[in-house]
Amino acid sequence: MAHTQEQRTALVVAHPGHELRIHHWLELTRPVTFILTDGSGHTDCSRLHASTTSLARTGATRGSIYGAMSDRQLYAAILGGERKLFETLVDELAAALQRQGATCVVGDAAEGFNPGHDVCRLLLNAAVARIERTAGRRLKNMEFALEGPPQHCPPQDRAEAVVLALDEGAFARKIAAVRAYPELAAEVDRVLGSHAPEAFRTECILPVRYDFDLTDRSEHPCVYERYGEQQVAAGLYREVIRFRDHIAPLAAHLGRMVRAL
Repeated sequence: MAHTQEQRTALVVAHPGHELRIHHWLELTRPVTFILTDGSGHTDCSRLHASTTSLARTGATRGSIYGAMSDRQLYAAILGGERKLFETLVDELAAALQRQGATCVVGDAAEGFNPGHDVCRLLLNAAVARIERTAGRRLKNMEFALEGPPQHCPPQDRAEAVVLALDEGAFARKIAAVRAYPELAAEVDRVLGSHAPEAFRTECILPVRYDFDLTDRSEHPCVYERYGEQQVAAGLYREVIRFRDHIAPLAAHLGRMVRAL
């Protein structure tokens, strides 16, 4: 399904750089963009400035949540079960989407790869549900894969999906944007080890068909649990984020919060 100009779009991602996956979509829609963290990882070096430059070149604008915390702060909040913090983020995101008059919001898919990505999806789902319950408006809620094949569009989603086949100019601009983002060089190399560069000529944005139960969204234990164990062993992390102990309880809490409205 082609994007219509009548839609007012927003983009909500966990980390700076995610926007590059759907670079041509950014050019076409120029969304208001919300970024949860500064992308500093365990280095404490923000990469938010690189996304600011990248977004400006496409005509996208900044939302009110833009590098709201460091990655360390996000992971500490997940581990500490800081539910009030996440409730506040849901409220702020919902209010901002309302102010912008957004009709379509696109964000990270929950894939069990990074807990920040999955929490971002939960916050977005909660904000969309909050708007529907309190304002009676149903936003089109869409997602794109960060780890899965970028061109994959399941048959059952094709009628509602946005699938963009990039021409030579659009693909060249996308590659140039990636090359102009040196902070992501190692991540780009890792991703290209899983997907051929040509796969990124297609941008596929799918309808979200789940709310707060992420159990079936990935294998278990999740990738981030296995990675966290390695980081703890290396002395970089003190504790492992677990789906059952941390993400699932937060998801259940957000679901209860929305239902209580």
